[in-house]
Amino acid sequence: MNDYRLQLPDEDAWWAAADACGWVRYEYEPQTVELGQEPAEPVVKRKWLDTNGKDFDVIGTIYKPTGNVIQQGDMQTQEMAAIAGHHVNVRLHYSELPESLRQYVVIPNNPVRGWAGGWYEGM
Repeated sequence: MNDYRLQLPDEDAWWAAADACGWVRYEYEPQTVELGQEPAEPVVKRKWLDTNGKDFDVIGTIYKPTGNVIQQGDMQTQEMAAIAGHHVNVRLHYSELPESLRQYVVIPNNPVRGWAGGWYEGM
């Protein structure tokens, strides 16, 4: 079993990379075509990640405290700032990470989320 933490530029980059690895499955909306017309471009009804032999924890944006406190009425809360990128944890049961995704691997000091553990603040 191989676990990876990925940080891609944005969600679109994640879906494109996952699709290029063959990890995305699609269901298409049927299109009607008039006789003599060119076939219509298929429309994606839904898409999902194929979890056969792999697990995905699509986190998205990770936030960490800035150290500043925000006063909201009688309550104080920590100010949070987004860490750049779209974050995904990937667990591959029988394979290695494809070469095309290796550039997105990150190794945070203190992960705040992970498999039965976690990516903690410190990235």
